[in-house]
This record gives sequence, structure tokens and C-alpha cells, in this order.
Amino acid sequence: MSFSTEIAASTSILKLPTIQESQEANLEEVGQLGMSQDGVSAATLFGNGYRYRHNWGNLNGQHILPLNWGLITPNSYVFVAIGEGNPPLPANGKFIGEARYTLHNVSPQNGVVKIWVNIEWANPIRLYVDYFVFNP
Repeated sequence: MSFSTEIAASTSILKLPTIQESQEANLEEVGQLGMSQDGVSAATLFGNGYRYRHNWGNLNGQHILPLNWGLITPNSYVFVAIGEGNPPLPANGKFIGEARYTLHNVSPQNGVVKIWVNIEWANPIRLYVDYFVFNP
């Protein structure tokens, strides 16, 4: 005997968050990844790699956050890690608190990378974002 259960399809439409004010990357804090080893350059192994940590301030809820950074192209490989922390970083570092931080999308474009984040907490709390960029 076979049983089946019909599940109604959701008719809700996901509402995208509004775009926050664009911010500039602090170029003094950008560092190039990799070092030369045994005659092989980092560029040969990784392309042009960069890392950067940005303080987006206190936020909660859903946000699309565009970071203006001239070295980003649609072909850039951009990896992002988000989390809570106490300023000033990196001295105090990041930590896992009670709030849930979720990264939904990363979209590299010409001169900007946009991320979609959700912070599930009643009040605005600090958001730090680590960006790792590789340009082939």
C-alpha cells in the first residue's frame, strides 16, 4: 500500500532588503596574500590575492552591503566570512555570540562587491566582514 501527502506550494514572495549606503575599502588595511617560495611566485600559484576586514558598524535584520573596491571585477573570486566582534579589531577579535549571522549571496561586479547578510538579533550589533579576493 502506498501513501502520498500533498504539500501546498508556498505563494510567499521573498522581499529583498534595501541597499545600504556604499562604503569605500580602506586601502591602507588591504594586504596581498602569498609569498614567493622556492622560485615560484605567489602570483603563479594564486593569481593576485588580497584580504581585507571591514567594519560595517551596528546592524540587524537583512541588508545588501556594497563595498566599493576598484580591484574587483566580475571575474574575481570573492570569499566572505561574517561575524560579530568588539572594536577595535583585530586586537579583540571576533567571537560567537547568541545572534545568528547569515551570509546569503556574494556578487562581484566592476569595482564593487555586494553581499546579502541577515543578522537575527533584536537590536543592532557589530558586523565585521572578511573579504578574500583572487583575481585570475
